[in-house]
Amino acid sequence: MKEILQNIIEILFDKIPFSKKSEKVKSDIKKALEKLYEQKSNTANPIENLEYILSHASNLYQAGQLAGYHHQDIDLLKDEQNIKNEREVAKIFNRYKRYVVFESLFCAFIISLFINLICYFQTNTFIFNVIFSIILLVFILLFKKRRNQFIQDYQFFDIKCTINGKKYIQALYDKYTKKEINMIFLCFALISYIVFTNYFSYLTSAYTINDILQQISFSSSFIVLFIFLLLKNIRLRHAVASFFVDEKEKNVYIHLKKICIFCTIYWIVIITVLLLFKNIFNYALNWFLIATTINIIMLLIYNLTFRKNLVFQNLVVNIKRSIVISLSVFLLISYQVMSMDIWLIQPYIHTVSTIERTKDDITYNEDNGVYTITTNKQDFKVLQLTDIHLGGSAFSLSKDLKALKAVEKLITATTPDFVIVTGDLVFPMGVMSFSLNNRAPIMQFASFMRNIGIPWAFTYGNHDTEAMSVIDENQFDELMKSLSYRSSKNLLYPYIQPDIYGRSNQMIEIRHNDGTLMQALFLLDSNDYIPGGQLNEYDYIHDDQVNWYARQVRQLSQKEGYTIPSMLFFHIPLQEYKEAYELYESGSDEVQYYYGEIGETMIDKICSSKYPSKLFNTALELGSTKAMFCGHDHYNNLSVEYKGIRLTYGYSIDYLAMPGIEEDTKQRGATLITINKSGEYEIKPYRLIELE
Repeated sequence: MKEILQNIIEILFDKIPFSKKSEKVKSDIKKALEKLYEQKSNTANPIENLEYILSHASNLYQAGQLAGYHHQDIDLLKDEQNIKNEREVAKIFNRYKRYVVFESLFCAFIISLFINLICYFQTNTFIFNVIFSIILLVFILLFKKRRNQFIQDYQFFDIKCTINGKKYIQALYDKYTKKEINMIFLCFALISYIVFTNYFSYLTSAYTINDILQQISFSSSFIVLFIFLLLKNIRLRHAVASFFVDEKEKNVYIHLKKICIFCTIYWIVIITVLLLFKNIFNYALNWFLIATTINIIMLLIYNLTFRKNLVFQNLVVNIKRSIVISLSVFLLISYQVMSMDIWLIQPYIHTVSTIERTKDDITYNEDNGVYTITTNKQDFKVLQLTDIHLGGSAFSLSKDLKALKAVEKLITATTPDFVIVTGDLVFPMGVMSFSLNNRAPIMQFASFMRNIGIPWAFTYGNHDTEAMSVIDENQFDELMKSLSYRSSKNLLYPYIQPDIYGRSNQMIEIRHNDGTLMQALFLLDSNDYIPGGQLNEYDYIHDDQVNWYARQVRQLSQKEGYTIPSMLFFHIPLQEYKEAYELYESGSDEVQYYYGEIGETMIDKICSSKYPSKLFNTALELGSTKAMFCGHDHYNNLSVEYKGIRLTYGYSIDYLAMPGIEEDTKQRGATLITINKSGEYEIKPYRLIELE
């Protein structure tokens, strides 16, 4: 019967322009007719009741009288002066919307300032943030004043419009009701994600309170974006809702309250369960993402079902818009997740114990950036590790654990005195590792090596500072310095570097207690990609780097009184590796084979730069360097001697970067270099499969 009464009312208002006032009168008439129907329901049957109502509300004037309205009130509703069409209504609303957008944006910025103020409290920033907040508050008040003046000038809430104008306002109401509901779901998910990841990291000792504040500050841009969208949608929906009756707004309020209660309970339960059973859920963040996916599915179900009780017309699927919005949200969330510091392997790192060994003395020359390791051993062991490729994401967790456990097993088996990592320690490659973060994995590996207790050094690969990485090469360099010897006592990264091409070039001296130079180890940056070159066009060791190496060899040889023994470590192989392999394949006696193979199956089995470096020929001329070590090609582990210089590919660790490499075994391992007091050396490969 209510539907019949509603149809009667719609017929009565068929020719009445839509306005806030007409909607109020319509609501009052509906209540009056429903009351009249209830009064007669005890004395007559439904048909008689309906006839009675029609006889007493045959026109709008009669119906209005039942609700307490006079003829002149109804005449005012019928007045067709200043009626706006759909286009005019849209123009007025869009002007009103601009005020709301700016006010909401300024409010979000003020919230952002206070978040950063809490996270990084300093006197100067406090004063700046307070002043800037006051300025923003003044702007908000100015916009509010102008908005109120606009409402008064255009009689915004007293607009009369055509039937198309009415449909436009109803569509706006549906639009912002939908957006408000969606943003509430998303805001709860975002807050829960921040709370869970930070608290989980704190419980696993990966984060301190300062780290948590830093992460919140890092996420402040996304927090501000979500707050802005939520404020904007709430205010615009509330503005459009004022054109309609209070009952509709009360119904929306009840639904929103239920949604907030549901989301609060849902996320408290999810977070509590994951934290209580964190030792059972090995990949807690993955489970959290599953819970987020379920929450989004619930949102879709709600939009397709219950939301119809709140809007005039429920979900209308615009495929193109849905694809664009979904893709945008996916990319935004993916970028945030891939950029975050995630410390899921930290619990394993805490279990790694120090390897017992006789420690050597390490000194650092503040003037030239040279580290000197002084030992009393007759044999000094250096372990080359390469292409470890830590992803640092929730999705690479299992592979990262395998990589670190492989490194631990290799170090335990070889008990080296020194470890050199020849590049590609991390893998911030977006969709390939679901991570753009090259900061947290480096910090985690440094923590791992501190626990191991063995000194180590690092030279860059082509993946360590990718274009989309969280930190660039300068920030990476500063991070490595902060983790280096002064603070860690085991990372030998130079604080002073030569003014030449590359991100880090250094020399490390290995000396016996009696002062004898056992070896000079040169770590050269083979760089990553040619600036402005083609995709994946590899760079090379530049002339100024080679000249620096030559100067160091000559100066140290002059100091020692003889041609010093030295070794070179870098990431990307020289072109001479390819020359030597081709000669070996042809059966030439110019190359002496020791072990290993070229296992790459790509067209370029040896991926050196197409630009020649003069490093090899310079080494030949100097007569100092008798061994070179590289990485880069994960399946290559060939070791040959060419023109009196030993060219060795290091065994790789990689479980992540190369498709399918996780299941392969024969290429995984490390290279042990044993140096004796006279400078002679022995190179021995250690394959992980042989240690298991």
